[in-house]
Amino acid sequence: MIAVWILLLVLLHLAVVAGLAAVVLGLSGNFILLGLALVVAWIGGFHHLGFTQLLLLLGLAVAGEVVEAFLGVVAARRFGASRWGMIGTFAGGILGAALGTAWIPLLGSLIGAFAGAFAGAFAGELLGGRTAGPSARAGTGAFLGRVAATGLKLGIGVAIGFWTLKAAYPLVFGS
Repeated sequence: MIAVWILLLVLLHLAVVAGLAAVVLGLSGNFILLGLALVVAWIGGFHHLGFTQLLLLLGLAVAGEVVEAFLGVVAARRFGASRWGMIGTFAGGILGAALGTAWIPLLGSLIGAFAGAFAGAFAGELLGGRTAGPSARAGTGAFLGRVAATGLKLGIGVAIGFWTLKAAYPLVFGS
């Protein structure tokens, strides 16, 4: 019986890695990880991972999505983007991720989101009447913000995965 639990623990590790890979690819991997946490909590009778912790993990996952959506915009602003550039950053990141996924499944969403944030900020600034130099600077800020957002979201995913695995081990090996 212990062999089955160890196999399930190994599969859980692989699922956590898959969830983290989804985060890196620009997908909602933190919600995959949250689902794993919920399953582990349910199997463990919510003793090692309780409702309060699950709500905290849910809050982290939602915060990661919000930060991902807006950090590129904030960084573009810090690099001198106008309202046009910030709108372009937001729209470009979403459009770039969608087009990137169509172009190269999985990896394309990440590349598209980064390139789209840059291109959107750049185009928005040009449409707003700025020259290429300040537009490129705003685009660089949008790109860097999107990279930082992905890193932050990955950090949240690591935390969710850690808490999930920490709660799973006592189920297999005892308290």
